[in-house]
Amino acid sequence: MSCVEVTEPTRKTCPLPTLGKLTRVKLHRAIVLVVMMLIAVGALVLLTAAGIANFDSHSLIALVVVVVAAAISGVAFSWKRYSRRS
Repeated sequence: MSCVEVTEPTRKTCPLPTLGKLTRVKLHRAIVLVVMMLIAVGALVLLTAAGIANFDSHSLIALVVVVVAAAISGVAFSWKRYSRRS
């Protein structure tokens, strides 16, 4: 037997007034996110097409250097962040 009695809450809350507002905000955020993603993909396509037009050995070397540097930094970040958890 419990010493504390369960009482009925005196204040009733209704989530319906805020439900419409939250739904509109989430819809707006989703639309903005999709638009930003489409702009990013469009920019990537345009830059890639322009890059392929004048691709030479120096471009290939620069691409390899950037990819290797990104891979090394990603591994170093992950190693530093997650190696202590094991």
